[in-house]
Amino acid sequence: MPVARTSSPSPSPAAQGRGRGGGPFSVQNGPFSAGHVQLAATRSRLGEESASGPPRGVPSPPTLAVIQITSVGGPVTTRQHDASVYEQIQGEERFQELKRRFRSWAFPMTAAFLAWYLLYVVLSAWARDFMSTKVFGHINVALIFGLLQFVSTFLIAWAYSRYAEKKLDPVADEIRHEVEGKTE
Repeated sequence: MPVARTSSPSPSPAAQGRGRGGGPFSVQNGPFSAGHVQLAATRSRLGEESASGPPRGVPSPPTLAVIQITSVGGPVTTRQHDASVYEQIQGEERFQELKRRFRSWAFPMTAAFLAWYLLYVVLSAWARDFMSTKVFGHINVALIFGLLQFVSTFLIAWAYSRYAEKKLDPVADEIRHEVEGKTE
C-alpha cells in the first residue's frame, strides 16, 4: 500500500478539511489519532524518521475534530476547531450563573411535571373507581385529568418562555456577543 507522506510541517489538505483521505499520514490531528505523536510512532514503525511535529512522547495540543462524510459515502474528512474559546467561556462566572439559573428553573419544573404525570398514571391504574367518577354528563375525572396534562404542558412552556426572556436571554446574549467578537 503506498504511503502518502507530508513533506512540510503544515497540515495536509485532508487535515484542513479540503482534501480526501489517503495513507496513514493524511490526517495529522484527527479524531482517531493522537496527533503528531501518533504520526511519529507510525513512521518509526515503518523505519522512517519523523519529519515534523514534537518529539516522541510529547503530546500535541487537544483539538476538536468534526467528522464529515460525503453525501455519496466517500472518504471521511475532518475539520479542526479551536476549543479554547468554548473552554474559556465555560469557565467564566457569567456562564456558570446562566447554567445555574437554567437548572434552578428546569429541574424543579421537570420534577413537578413528572410527579403530576405519574399521579395521573397511578390513579388510572389503581384508583379506577375515583377516575371513573362522573363529573357531569359523560365527562369523568380521568378525562379531566388527561386534558389537564395538555393544559399543564402549554402552561409550563409559556412560563419557561417568560422566565428565559427575563432571566436567561440577557446573559446569553452578552456571552454570545463576546464569543462572536473573539472568533471574528
